[in-house]
Amino acid sequence: MAFQSFNASDFLQCGTITTGGPIPNPLDAKIQELRKGLDNFPEFKLDFFKKRIVRRPAMRGDGGLVFGQPRAYDGHWFTFVVGGDQDQVQLNIGMFKDYIRVGLGFMMGRQVAPKIPAFHVLQSFLGMRPPLPFRDAFYSCVKKNNFQIEDPPIRDADEVLHRLETFVVPPDKDTVFVFVGAIWDVVTAPTKSVDDYRTVFLELMPFYEELLMAGGRYSFHI
Repeated sequence: MAFQSFNASDFLQCGTITTGGPIPNPLDAKIQELRKGLDNFPEFKLDFFKKRIVRRPAMRGDGGLVFGQPRAYDGHWFTFVVGGDQDQVQLNIGMFKDYIRVGLGFMMGRQVAPKIPAFHVLQSFLGMRPPLPFRDAFYSCVKKNNFQIEDPPIRDADEVLHRLETFVVPPDKDTVFVFVGAIWDVVTAPTKSVDDYRTVFLELMPFYEELLMAGGRYSFHI
């Protein structure tokens, strides 16, 4: 079955999820179809993605798909690119009871192995003066697509870049998650097809690739 957009009922079900618990079957079925739907696009075919996007041929994926099984936390689920050697930057989809996010996530902390310092690379690229072409391109991408920061919610492009440039990981936090991308509320999400999810990722893909490469993954695979 093709992916059917998340609706108000799905958001209500999301609000009932508990950490480590099951995701309600109707909601989980839609998430699975979204994972499979993204696999229909050439850039998300596992063999292409692991060799040409993340440049890690050993990336395992999950059941032949780039995006892993959804993980459940209180009132929340999310999925992201799996098997990429715990890259600090990830393509991420997540839902809460009142919105869904689609974009770039940066997970910092709890390292079981050294990770590419993607967020610090991002801050360097954004903060360097005179500005690098990366900064101008990223700013234009955020502004054109009305991309936001999730917490605190910031939509203005200038404020988004300022927040990213100046963000400091709190010393009392084991893990910190920073997100930038599309945030669709309960009214907007039902209008979004799998093509819209793909569009968000395509807009962000050049920056995703650059952050992985600039972190030291200068390799090419065929």
